[in-house]
Amino acid sequence: MAAAAMTLAAQRAAWAAWRAGPQDRPFHLERRPEWCVCDVLFPGRRHELWRALVGLGVFVAMWLPASTLRVMLLRWLGVRIGRGVYIAPGVLFDPLFPELIELENGVFLGMGCRLLTHEYTTTHLRIGRVKVGRGAVIGGWATIRSGVTLGARAMVGFHSFVNRDVPPDTTVVGTPARPLPPRTPAGSGKNCR
Repeated sequence: MAAAAMTLAAQRAAWAAWRAGPQDRPFHLERRPEWCVCDVLFPGRRHELWRALVGLGVFVAMWLPASTLRVMLLRWLGVRIGRGVYIAPGVLFDPLFPELIELENGVFLGMGCRLLTHEYTTTHLRIGRVKVGRGAVIGGWATIRSGVTLGARAMVGFHSFVNRDVPPDTTVVGTPARPLPPRTPAGSGKNCR
């Protein structure tokens, strides 16, 4: 029992260090039978209650009637949102850690897409930042995994699953998302017969 308590304390210290640091890499928390991951992430009822209220706010934001209202509420909940961002109805921001999401200027989020900052498996919990670069577009019902960065003007196709970083000016599609070959500019003659 004492070893389990020491390990819990070590996990809490690692979580606190990650939260205080640059968060440039996802945080991994090993699942243990001795405790729940909530004992590490939210020590105390006050933290759990606050997270429940934040999660409720995220779900309310999904169905507000205008993008401007969604942006205002999500900013209040901690999402970093630049100017000129459009958020379509039904977009799901991770309700557990929305403050780990950043949308730069001019981002467009299609209906029903999901930006996830955590994922829970049988062996571990992964928590990571999601950053969407200036002018990027995420198609409807696409999913962005925790710890992923989309570069400036990146495009994610409809229903795609993005599980790794996308460079600037790149279009990705599919599950898992893969880059499309660069398009030939109109009038270049390469596609003419």
